[in-house]
Amino acid sequence: MAVDIPKKLIIFTALMVFAPLVTFFVTQYITQSAIISGGLAAAIANVVLIGYIVVAFNEDVKVEPIDNKEGEKLD
Repeated sequence: MAVDIPKKLIIFTALMVFAPLVTFFVTQYITQSAIISGGLAAAIANVVLIGYIVVAFNEDVKVEPIDNKEGEKLD
């Protein structure tokens, strides 16, 4: 499981860099409008960020129980 974390981080980092850039320049080529291109690129960056958050929250994490010694008080 620990191997997947850096791989996911690298993938989402690459997506965060390249997806908005590709979206901006493709939209700029199609529409000739910087406002539309910039807005769409910002929207794609937000989609990638939300995707990363969803993947991070859905990740299975093992929680190990903490042994409580006799006489030790937990606050």
